[in-house]
Amino acid sequence: MTFLRLFLVSVAILVECGKDYYKILGVRRKANDREIKSAYRKLSKKYHPDKNPGDKKAENLFQEVANAYEVLSDKEKRKIYDRRGDEGLQEHLKQKAAGGGGGMDPFDMFFGGFGGRQREEQKRGPDLNLDVYVTLKDLYVGRVVSVMHKKQTLCLNYEDCRTDDQSCIGPGMKMVTRRLGPGFVQQMQSQDPGCGGKGYRLKRRCKACPKGLTESAEKILTFEVEPGMPDGHIIVLENEGDEFIGQLPGHVNFKVKTLPHPTFIREGNNLRMEMHISLSEALVEFSKTITHVDGHKVKISRKAITRPFQILTVAREGMPDVNNPDRKGNLLVKIVVDFPNKLTKEQKETVLELFGKKKSNKKARSNQDEL
Repeated sequence: MTFLRLFLVSVAILVECGKDYYKILGVRRKANDREIKSAYRKLSKKYHPDKNPGDKKAENLFQEVANAYEVLSDKEKRKIYDRRGDEGLQEHLKQKAAGGGGGMDPFDMFFGGFGGRQREEQKRGPDLNLDVYVTLKDLYVGRVVSVMHKKQTLCLNYEDCRTDDQSCIGPGMKMVTRRLGPGFVQQMQSQDPGCGGKGYRLKRRCKACPKGLTESAEKILTFEVEPGMPDGHIIVLENEGDEFIGQLPGHVNFKVKTLPHPTFIREGNNLRMEMHISLSEALVEFSKTITHVDGHKVKISRKAITRPFQILTVAREGMPDVNNPDRKGNLLVKIVVDFPNKLTKEQKETVLELFGKKKSNKKARSNQDEL
């Protein structure tokens, strides 16, 4: 037991020592990939040697920013750094370069391996589910959507408001131990609003966070509606939900909803539409040009008899495939024949002559005469 305490103390010291890459980039420990990349771009431009010729301090800061981004943008390196600090990360990289793998994580050794219990995964806050309404054109050509999102965020320096307390077992909860007698101990959970997470509590009044541990903030969320994306598709923005002490932020999920189009109806990767033609066009031929979803023109023609409600297929004029935008579905055109409301006497006679009905009547009368 004494060895385990010494080990945990040594691990805690190991994590704290070394460089703080989060502070170098000026981001929270729970910052997502986009926040880390944005901070890196901003600082790398600020301290770039081309903008600061001869400035040794700016050159060193530029190198620190690059090193911090290299670690925090790599999921494996960031995970090791969060657990074991900079020195632990460097040791891991040395072992990996020497062909010895990454070495056993001491946390895994004591809490995962050798029959120990697995570490509990950090809880995640609730997801926020929203609808995003897009046009058929947006789903045909693609679109970048930006929305203003209001959320609760943790103070940038809230880590400075932490104090160790092993009785804390989670946010707002602690474990109380009572000795009932020689060799008998009772452990009970109880509420404690001061507990911020497992093994630590948070100071409610802290100079590092004068506005409080959490504050309301607005952030522009940007995501892409890809060409061919189906209706009902869920676009997930990871870790963009409200931030809670002791928990990972939830995700913001946008559900794609397609607004109706006046001409086209989508069916998978195919598009459907109706086209009206006259009776004469149905009997002889027709040629028409339509405007597609994105504005390009499509010619539809036929040099044969067209039946009412016949479906004409125009290949590769449907929606793009979301996995391969160069591959498109078909355009299915349903023909609606517009019949005239009435015919004149002359038109009726012409129709009868064209389709031979009048001629067959004359032939019938001549046959009667012969009889």
